[in-house]
Amino acid sequence: MARTEAHAAYGFLTYYLIYIIWMGTFLMPRYLTFLACFFGIFPDLDAVYWVIKKRDKGFEGKQSIDTEFQHHLYFWTHWPISYSPLILIFIISLIFNFYPEYFLVPVISIYCGHLIPDSISCGDGLMWGKIPWKKDRYARYINLWSNKTDGYHGIWWEARYRQTIWFKIGSIAVIASIIIILMLYINEILQVLPGLAISGYYILPLLFLSGALIIGFKKIPEDNLKEPPEGRYADYRVNLKYINGLREKNRKKHIEKYSELFKEKGIIEKINLK
Repeated sequence: MARTEAHAAYGFLTYYLIYIIWMGTFLMPRYLTFLACFFGIFPDLDAVYWVIKKRDKGFEGKQSIDTEFQHHLYFWTHWPISYSPLILIFIISLIFNFYPEYFLVPVISIYCGHLIPDSISCGDGLMWGKIPWKKDRYARYINLWSNKTDGYHGIWWEARYRQTIWFKIGSIAVIASIIIILMLYINEILQVLPGLAISGYYILPLLFLSGALIIGFKKIPEDNLKEPPEGRYADYRVNLKYINGLREKNRKKHIEKYSELFKEKGIIEKINLK
């Protein structure tokens, strides 16, 4: 899993590299620059819905949303198959040569900028085999290199994530993106193209990446390096809807793997053992 600004950076850098190879130029248009960053963070926009939903129910306090907001389980925005139509759309645009470079942006930025990073050093990972239209039919989580972060969420995940090499890589990616976007912006200004002096297609990504990078280094209270109030693994592992929604073979494996955790949480009697 990566911080949101790192998602934007990964999406931008991956697409920018492809664009250079494909088009044979380092000068990527401002529209593509903006879109590459935007689609890199697109799946995380479900946070807006979650905050509104919680406020409708009288939600108060950020700490609760830190632990409850586990969108990899609840929202289609973090199920990889949800974006598969974008691949087909890109192929069609390529066949008809209808601005394929634009239709490639969401595919690359969402998958390479967001979904793959969210399968690494995350609190839970991603269900790459989740099929949204099959009710309560879930899949195994993929979460690579996550010994330190696995099972933690919100600020508790953040505190541990900052101790990993992935946080450092993400920060470097953000800085590299800022430098490249700034160079692209300066290049277009020097060409004296109309309206580019205050082009939001460059300014917005620059402001977002720079601001988020600064906020990302804000000190986290040491208390968050302790165990969270609800304990570690208070996520899909003990979520009855998820467990009972697994295929029988996967459910048996899950029950066997986390049997001690179920006893600790007192939910073993509520699990469908068949």
